[in-house]
Amino acid sequence: FGSRSAATGGRPMAIGSRGANVLAPGTVGGGDGGLMAAQADIVDGAVSQEEEPSAIEVAEPFFEPVCKAADKELQTFGAIRAVACTQQNIITGSSRPVVKVWQVAEAAISEVSRMKHGAVGSSCLEPANDGRLLAVCSDDGSISLWDLRQASLARSLASSIGNSWKARFLKGDSSLASGGPSGSICFWNLGDGRLEEEVSAPSGGPPPGSRGQPEAKRQKGQAASPVFSLAVSSDGRLLGCGRMSGDLSIMRLQGREWVGDVRAHLAGGGGPARGLSFDPTSRLLLSGGDDQHVCVLDAASWSRRRAAGETRWPQLERFPAHRGWVTSTAVCPDPARRVVLTTGWDSAVNLWDFSNHALLRTYKEHADGAGVVASAFAPDSGRWFVTAGTDGQLALYAVKAPEET
Repeated sequence: FGSRSAATGGRPMAIGSRGANVLAPGTVGGGDGGLMAAQADIVDGAVSQEEEPSAIEVAEPFFEPVCKAADKELQTFGAIRAVACTQQNIITGSSRPVVKVWQVAEAAISEVSRMKHGAVGSSCLEPANDGRLLAVCSDDGSISLWDLRQASLARSLASSIGNSWKARFLKGDSSLASGGPSGSICFWNLGDGRLEEEVSAPSGGPPPGSRGQPEAKRQKGQAASPVFSLAVSSDGRLLGCGRMSGDLSIMRLQGREWVGDVRAHLAGGGGPARGLSFDPTSRLLLSGGDDQHVCVLDAASWSRRRAAGETRWPQLERFPAHRGWVTSTAVCPDPARRVVLTTGWDSAVNLWDFSNHALLRTYKEHADGAGVVASAFAPDSGRWFVTAGTDGQLALYAVKAPEET
């Protein structure tokens, strides 16, 4: 195994710590980029792409590959584009107008049902927290709700392409948040399917008390950056939003109030934040982007309401994760395992200890040259996870049972 840590010679770093490569305010991202993000204190673990991870001694790996399954309909044309998990099932979406449900059994994955929708593929699959309902975002702008027990359509929302790339259930499963090219967040009442509210993107500028940085609002007529990823904290208080610009937006769900933006992913002055996950404590927000890095933001601290005159600065750490775009991030829901799973266009699946940026293991279960585009942990226990690639393959990994003595 190997590790990459943030320019500290392998020493663990606490979130918000000050160290090498702390960038001065105003230097991140190369200009305001229209919608100016708060310039966070960044501890950057950037290394050259030719540099190899340094070797470290690690205890037994948490997870081992168990089995694979091929979606044979996609091996000649199309690709798996989205994956989600319930307690016992894996759900996949692709460039074809069908969502498939796969059962996880003893060392095997088998297709058990499918749900056909419209005439286009799907960009996001989101199971409700109780595992009974599934939200499907389709390429034509529709969001459909499916009863997973009956494999039947329960309701369709009056969404559009502008607000339906990604969706997340809120705590209690009675509401859904969605976002897309418009940059706004829509909130849907699932009892009657109506749009409750559409909240525009933050207007720009740093948060109050942020070292006196001048506020830079979007220029007149300049659109908000599209939404590429969404995440909801397990305590139901925060919504995280990854944007095409590489910014991360944070919203307090009580009152649906934006905290602001943090400039996180920096490739070419901004690259999409494609992966987004909160840790089980609802404190940290982890993202992966086209700059090949993972960012760790202390979202809970930054989003706390400020007293009059209080100065606070978003704390962000970055570390290199892949040799291509980071396509997804998935944090293990078990608080005892502080690990994040990342996938990339470099065909790799990496497992990291996000508390110290240590690379615990790299998996190569997908075909060489195939991008690994999606990943998900089993909810609650996190005892297994799944990855999906452009090779049409699903790979299952599970906690290694302790060896008998």
